[in-house]
Amino acid sequence: MVGMDFIGLFDSIQTPNRVSIEDFADRVNIFTVILLLLSSVVVAGKQYLLNSISCYIPVKPTGENFDNYLSDYCWVHGTIPLMSDEQIPKTPEQWQLYDETRRISELVGLSAFALRWDN
Repeated sequence: MVGMDFIGLFDSIQTPNRVSIEDFADRVNIFTVILLLLSSVVVAGKQYLLNSISCYIPVKPTGENFDNYLSDYCWVHGTIPLMSDEQIPKTPEQWQLYDETRRISELVGLSAFALRWDN
């Protein structure tokens, strides 16, 4: 099993006051933490070192610094999911409505997660 080989790698490291892995729950816990750390390193490396966030616009203005500007803008403001037949919001009121809808959906999702794990 790949997980046991992966955990075996850390068993080979000797440290003076190391906490021992006692049961299956401890092994799953350490494996999950290591997996999340590796995943975050891979994603951060891709975003910051290899390829930045992808922003699509159908028409691109000319200028040598526009790509940097667009990448920075997408990092700060985020991207919005639109269907192929939807129009991009044009007025500040439409953007405000979209932002409120997004926040409400995040709140509902967080509440559902909290209620699920409350039982």
